[in-house]
Amino acid sequence: MKTDGLVVKTSSVGLHVRAGWMLMTACTALALAGAAGAAEPKIPTQLGKEITSTLQDEPKILSAPPSNAKRVYVTDPGHFNVTSQVFSIDGEKSKLLGMTDAGKLPHVMASHDGKFFAVANTLFARIARGQRNDYIDLVDAQTHDLIAEIDIPEGRFLSATLERMATLSNDDKFLLFQQFSPSPAVGIVDVANKSFVKMVDVPDCYHLFPAEQNTFYMHCRDGSLLKVGYDGKGQIKQENTKVFHPEDDYLLNNPAYSAKAGRLVWPSYEGNIYQADLSADGATFAKVFNAFTEDERKQKWRPGGWMTVTYHRPSDTIYLLADQREKWTHKLPSRFVFAFEAKTGKRIGKIELGHEVDSIGISQDDKPVLYAVSAIDRALYIYDPATGKETGKVDELGKAPVMLTVPEL
Repeated sequence: MKTDGLVVKTSSVGLHVRAGWMLMTACTALALAGAAGAAEPKIPTQLGKEITSTLQDEPKILSAPPSNAKRVYVTDPGHFNVTSQVFSIDGEKSKLLGMTDAGKLPHVMASHDGKFFAVANTLFARIARGQRNDYIDLVDAQTHDLIAEIDIPEGRFLSATLERMATLSNDDKFLLFQQFSPSPAVGIVDVANKSFVKMVDVPDCYHLFPAEQNTFYMHCRDGSLLKVGYDGKGQIKQENTKVFHPEDDYLLNNPAYSAKAGRLVWPSYEGNIYQADLSADGATFAKVFNAFTEDERKQKWRPGGWMTVTYHRPSDTIYLLADQREKWTHKLPSRFVFAFEAKTGKRIGKIELGHEVDSIGISQDDKPVLYAVSAIDRALYIYDPATGKETGKVDELGKAPVMLTVPEL
């Protein structure tokens, strides 16, 4: 047999192997020659400069820009997961800036100067069991580096995450957190000296609303507010306000509160809007109004979601998350936001969100953006509250994001 100049004698095993080896060697040489002459493969340009740039031996960790009025923090407690995540977001550019790991059911608080945020944490020695450890993290808002870790007694109130179960004082010098068991109490943390001060006993009252001059308020079961004054050593004075809502008009879990204005806005299950101005001198209560007309109430319009109300201090405007719903479904998401003049109760707008939204918030500047977070979509939607137009979106935010923290700069 003659093949490509090679004579192969098929009856001879030795010649058959030698010819095969020579043929294989020739093919390999041709392949190598072809490879040497071919151009190097091109990197697809659509991958962007981040992928195609030269690798560095030591990657550079970028810092976020200084916090401004459009900074917002989205917390994903992950439906009672033992760990959680806090996402720092630029609401003006719809851009994720950073992520901070946190413990079980954390409370996130933004400082009033925007320089740091605090996270009240709980972790367990064996992930979901074992010795419990409660502590406060202070985190730099630009670098996201840890500033300090402050140990606190193991008793922080662990419930489905409620915004007002922990708070910074108006001057950011103290941090307050709530204890439920073994008895109601409030913990005082000295932020300036990065140390725990004392647990102080309080009646069966909940939520923490800070006012100036080391004062805070709590909501009590009889429908009044408890006013508490404290000092750096944990000495306190307490007194109750008048009852401001009837016992059978149930209030939603997450009211809106502006510490700078001292304004508390608290909707009930049926859409009654209660307001109070809180100061070191006491509390004054506004006239109650209902968010819906008589016809709308017949059509079953009610507030609903997790953080259902937000207050814009510069324009004195209330925004309420609502939908048509059956009674006792007030924790389910909603698709609409209603806007009201806080002073008169007059409705001035209605926004159709186009998404199932759990919580809303608003930036505290003259040209605000409205934030709407959806646990189902795992996304933050951003709107122009003046037009109702959706202007941005940040998605892939953990497993079930529901909490919004907006700094009052």
